[in-house]
Order: sequence, then structure tokens, then C-alpha cells
Amino acid sequence: MIFAGASIAEQGERNEYLGGTAPFFSSRFLTERLAISDYYYQYGTNGTTVKVRGQAVEAALGAQAAWQGGWVEASTGPRFRDNRVTPSGANARADGSQWGLSLGLQGEQHFGQEWAFNGIGFYTIGPASYWGRARFLHRTFGDAWAGVEVIKHGDPDYRATQGGLVLTGIKIGEKFDMGFYAGVKKTSGQPRSFYGGIELTKGF
Repeated sequence: MIFAGASIAEQGERNEYLGGTAPFFSSRFLTERLAISDYYYQYGTNGTTVKVRGQAVEAALGAQAAWQGGWVEASTGPRFRDNRVTPSGANARADGSQWGLSLGLQGEQHFGQEWAFNGIGFYTIGPASYWGRARFLHRTFGDAWAGVEVIKHGDPDYRATQGGLVLTGIKIGEKFDMGFYAGVKKTSGQPRSFYGGIELTKGF
């Protein structure tokens, strides 16, 4: 499966990503994943707005299990990021290149035919950064689902919480799925802002 997406927020914050996941040597229980991302975010500290621009690449090996109505996957692998922080010296811990070990957990559970909950979370040892999202969804039309989402992410220097609405699982042809989301974001030291994004997956 190939996955991609992009999100934007006020003050020019953004994130774009592209990746793929596949069975590891045709295994039913093991997966491999490779992903790249490009991002910009900002936060406030001691009256200063710190701006971070960077790119990251991650490779991971995962183990998964499935049952009627649900599945879960745990993964781990190396993650490399390269950040440029302004103003210079504002955050030496986040500035420059850094390796880390990413730990991930994701899954989904359906409740009957009309309701579903899914979650995904990552923690990177080294930078001590985290990103997590939970969605509660209701089937709307065809294979599409609509609902609400909550996202939390950060590191030792900043924290952000997002919440909004999501519409996902929109079929584009036979193998493409598209989704949209929008809501309100609050980052430490910054005013509330609106965010929105698009996600795309392609199966094989």
C-alpha cells in the first residue's frame, strides 16, 4: 500500500508525507514500512516564536494481528530527521541532524457495521518526540466514514493538540481512497489556529 498526505495550518505550518507498506517477505504477520516527510511548525517559548523546518525519513518492521472486526500492529525502526531552527540557538536540542528509534502502535476496531474506532501513535527514542491520533467514525455512504479526530504531538520543547472533523474512505476508482479533515489546533505559546488536510492511500 502507498500512502500520502498533506496538512496546513495558519501561520504557514504544514506537513507533507509519502510512504509505503508491504508484507515482509510475503509474511502474513510481518510488515515493512518506509516513509519520508517534509514539515514546518512553530511554537512560543519565553516570548519568542521558534520556527522549525525539516525533513525526516523512517524505516520500520512491524508485527500485526487481525480478528473479526479489527486489527493491531506494533512496529519499530530507525528514524532520521534534519531540522533548521530559527532564531539561531533558540532550541539546540531540535536543531541539526539526529537519529532516533521509532516505536509505533496502531489499530482499528469496528462496532457492528456502522461504527469504528482507530488509533495510531509513535514515540521516537532520542529526540523524545511523539505523535498520536484517535478517530471515532460512522459509516456514511459506500465505503466512506465520517467522524471526529483528536491529535496530540510534541517533544520536550513544545506540545500541540488538534481536534476536528474527518471524512475518509472516499473511493477514487478501484484502488484509491481519499480523505479530508479540518479542525482547530493549539500549540504551546501560540494562539489557536485552524488546520486542514488531505490523505490518500492506494492498494495493490
